[in-house]
Amino acid sequence: MSQNVLSMLETGKTVTWPPTEAEQKKEGFVPREVKREPSTERGKRIRERFLNTRCMLDPQFSVHYTKAWQENAGEPLYIRRALSYKYALEKIDPVIDPDELIVMRKSRYMRGAICYPQYSQEFYKTFIEKSAETDAELFDVGTGGGKKDIKREGYRTIGVFSIKEEDVEPLSEVCNYWTGKSIEDVAIKFLEENFPENDDLVNAFKVMLYPPSVISIMEGRWIPAYDIIVERGLEDVIKECEERISNTIPTTRDVAEQIMFWRAAIISCQAVINWAKNYADKAREMAKAEECSERKKELEEIAEILEWVPAKPARTFREAMQAAWIGHIAVWMDCSVVGLSPGRWGQLLYPYYQKDLEEGRLTKEEALELMELLRVKFASEEYITPSSWAAMASSNQFQHMIVGGVDPKTGRCSDNELEELILEAGISMQTTQPTLGIMVNPKTSERLLMKAAECTKAGAGYPAWFNHETCVKHLLWCHAEEGITLEDARDVCMAGCVEVGLQGTGHGICHPAFYNEVKTLEIVLNDGVDPRTGLRVFEPLGEIDSFETLWENWCKVKEKFMKVYMRYWNYVVATRRQINPLIFSSVLVKDCVAKGKPMDDNGARYNKTVTLLNSGMVNVANAMAAIKKLVFEEKKYTLEEVCEACANNFGYEPVEKSGNFSMFNQKKVSREWEQIHRDLLEAPKYGNDDDYVDSIFVDLWEHYNQTCFSETSYLGYEWIPAALSITAHGPFGRACGASPDGRLAGVTLTDGVLSATPGTDVNGPIALLNSGVKLDPTPMRSVQLNMKMHPQSIKGTEGSKNFVNFIKTYFDQGGYHIQFNVVDSDMLRDAQAHPENYRDLIVRVAGFSAYWVELGKPIQDELIARTEYAAC
Repeated sequence: MSQNVLSMLETGKTVTWPPTEAEQKKEGFVPREVKREPSTERGKRIRERFLNTRCMLDPQFSVHYTKAWQENAGEPLYIRRALSYKYALEKIDPVIDPDELIVMRKSRYMRGAICYPQYSQEFYKTFIEKSAETDAELFDVGTGGGKKDIKREGYRTIGVFSIKEEDVEPLSEVCNYWTGKSIEDVAIKFLEENFPENDDLVNAFKVMLYPPSVISIMEGRWIPAYDIIVERGLEDVIKECEERISNTIPTTRDVAEQIMFWRAAIISCQAVINWAKNYADKAREMAKAEECSERKKELEEIAEILEWVPAKPARTFREAMQAAWIGHIAVWMDCSVVGLSPGRWGQLLYPYYQKDLEEGRLTKEEALELMELLRVKFASEEYITPSSWAAMASSNQFQHMIVGGVDPKTGRCSDNELEELILEAGISMQTTQPTLGIMVNPKTSERLLMKAAECTKAGAGYPAWFNHETCVKHLLWCHAEEGITLEDARDVCMAGCVEVGLQGTGHGICHPAFYNEVKTLEIVLNDGVDPRTGLRVFEPLGEIDSFETLWENWCKVKEKFMKVYMRYWNYVVATRRQINPLIFSSVLVKDCVAKGKPMDDNGARYNKTVTLLNSGMVNVANAMAAIKKLVFEEKKYTLEEVCEACANNFGYEPVEKSGNFSMFNQKKVSREWEQIHRDLLEAPKYGNDDDYVDSIFVDLWEHYNQTCFSETSYLGYEWIPAALSITAHGPFGRACGASPDGRLAGVTLTDGVLSATPGTDVNGPIALLNSGVKLDPTPMRSVQLNMKMHPQSIKGTEGSKNFVNFIKTYFDQGGYHIQFNVVDSDMLRDAQAHPENYRDLIVRVAGFSAYWVELGKPIQDELIARTEYAAC
C-alpha cells in the first residue's frame, strides 16, 4: 500500500486497479464511449453561446428590491418583504435570447448572478473593489486553466465573473444601505451580545474548524411543490388565501401573523404572475419586429403561454414545463438559495407529455429538444459568493433532477418515456446543471437502468445512483415523530447534492456548512493548540498515553466545537427570520398556506431536516488506525515522534511551492522521516474491507451522529447528521498540516464520505463497497461514495449490464449512494495541461458535476489522483 502512494509522490502516476503492465505502458488516453451532440441545430447554437458566455453579476433586482424595502419601512415584516419582492420583479428587464423556447431568468444575462445584499453585502464590495478577502490564500482556487481575468472596456472582471462599470455605483449604494442591516451584520452583533460561546466560535473560524461565514447562501436544499404552480396555478393560491383571510379573526398574535402571511402570499403570487406577463409583452414586442416567420410564430406562442401560466393551470406540455421553470426561478428570486432542486419533473410533466403525444400537439423529438434547452436554462443561472464558499462548493448550484423510484400511492414502478428523454438530454446536451440522479428500486425497469448506465458512460458524472428503499427507510425513521406517511416517504428525491429530500413537503436542509475533522485531530494531537495559527482553542488536554485517552480527547474537542457550530447557526437563522422571512418560497411548500406560516416558522409538513456536514473523516480514521497500531500496540514509535514527523511534513517541501495539491510529484528535501512516513502509509487503510480501520471509521461516525442528535435545531427538532464534502476537502486540506495517515501538509483531504484516500484502496472495488456498507446510512441525511472508472471497464452492452449489476449488489447490501467519473486519468492530465482544448469537459467532483476548466487546481489534482478502476 505504501508503495502505491510513494510512487504517486515521486512519479505523479494515478494508481490503477488491477495494475496491468499494458496500462502502465500505454500512451495517450482512451476517450469516453458515449458522446452525442444536441439533437437540433437550435440546441447546438444555444450550447455554443452558453459555452462562450462570461458569467455576469447583475445588481438590477437588488437595486429595485432595496428601493422598495426603504419605501415600505413601517409596513409589517411579511408585507414589506412581499411588496419589495413584487416591485423588484415587476421592474427588472425581461430578456429573451435568440432561439429560446423556454424563457424567463433571474438576470439580464445568459450566465447571470443576481445580488442578495440583504443577506451579506461585504463581499460584493470586495468584488467591485478587487480587494483581498480574509484568508484569501486558503480559498484562492483559481480557475483551473479556464477563463482568466480578461480586461474588457466598460467591465470589471475578477475570476469568471464580470460586472458592467455602469452597475458598479448602484451596487455600491445598495451595499452601503445594507451595511449594519444585512443578516450577516445583524447576526454578528446578535452573537457578540448574546452567544456565550462566541469567543470559541471566532477562534474556530480563525483556525478553520469551520469555513468563514456562509450566510450569503444560507438557504436551500429543498424541492418545491411544483404541482401547485403547474396543476393549480397561482390564481387558485390567491383565491385560497383570500378565503382564509375572510374566514379568520385575529384573536391572538399568532392568528394575526397568519393573516399577514396570507396577504403577503397574495402579493407575492401576483408579483410572479405580473413578471410572466412582462415577458409575454416582451415576446409580443419582439414578434412584431421579427422578420423570420418561423421565429415570429415561436415568439407569439411564448406570449400566449405566459399569458396563461403561471396564473392558471397548465394545459399542455410546453405550458407545464414553462410554469415549473417559473416556479423554480421565482423561489430563487425570493432568497439566496443553493440546492434548490426540481426533483421528479419526469413524473410531474409526464401526463402533459402523454396527452400532447396522443392529441398530436407534440412529438418525441420536440420533447427531447425542450429537455435539452431546459438543461441550458438550469445551467445559465449562476450565483456569486465569497471566495470561501466558492472554494467550498466550486460555485455550483446543486439543482438535482431525479428519475426512477416508484408511484408514491401504489408503490409500483413509475418509470416512463419522459424520464428516458431526461437521461438522453443529459447525454446530448451535457451541462453541469441540473445534475441527474436515478432512484433504484427492485421494481425499476431494466430499460431505465440501461439508459442510466449509458448516460453515466457519457462521462459527465451523472446520474448519481441512489437506493430508493434506503432513502425511504431514512425518511420513515427520521420523520416518525411528525407522522410521515408512506406515500410522502416514497416520493423521495434529492435536495441538492446527495441529501435525501421530500417532494414539496419538507423544509430545506439549510446547514451552516462544513466541519473540518482533520483540524480537530490536529488540535487534539497538539494539546488544544492549532499549529498553523498558534491559537489555543481548547484547554490543555494532558498526556495521551493510550488509544482510549486519544479517543476521549477527540470526543471532548469534537463535541465542543460541533455544538458551538450548531448553536451558532440557530442564532443566525433567528436573525434571518426578522429580516428575510421566506414568502413566495413558502407558497410552493405544502401546508405552509394551510397553516398560515412560512417554511422558516415550521410551516412545512415536515421540519426535522436541518443538518450539519463535515469533511475528512476517512483521513482521521486512517490516522487513528496508524496511531493505534504503531504507537500503542506495536510501540514502534512514540506519539511525540509521529507528531514531530507531521510537523516536518515527513521531509517534503510545502505544497505551495510544488503547486500540486494531491500526493503527486512532491519533492523530498529530507530523508529523516522517510521510514516513519512509510510505516504510517503501510498501516491499515479504510476501503480495503479491513475491520481494524473500518471499525474506527464507523465509531467516528457514530460519535458524529450522536453529537448531532444531542442538539436542537432552530425548528425545534434534533439536528440530523449528513455527510458530503462538495469541494470543502480542498481548502480544508490547505489549512491542515501533515497528518498521521501519511497525508502531506496542504494536500486536499479525502473526498466524499465513503471514498478511499487516493492510492490506498488496493483490494479492488468490491472491497471498497464492503468497507462502505459497514456504516449504516439510516440515521443520516446523506452519505456519499465517489468512484473513478476507466472507460474500457464498462464498455459495450455487456459492460453496461455488469455495471448495473455491480450497483445493484451494493444496494442489496444496504448501500445508499454511488456515483462515477468514467474517464481516463490521462485525459484529465491533458486537460490540465491544455485547458483550451477542453472547454466543454465535464467531470464529477462530489455530489455535482463541473466544467473542468472552472475547477480550481487543488480539486483538479485530487480528481486525477483518485484510484482508477479498470474493472468492476
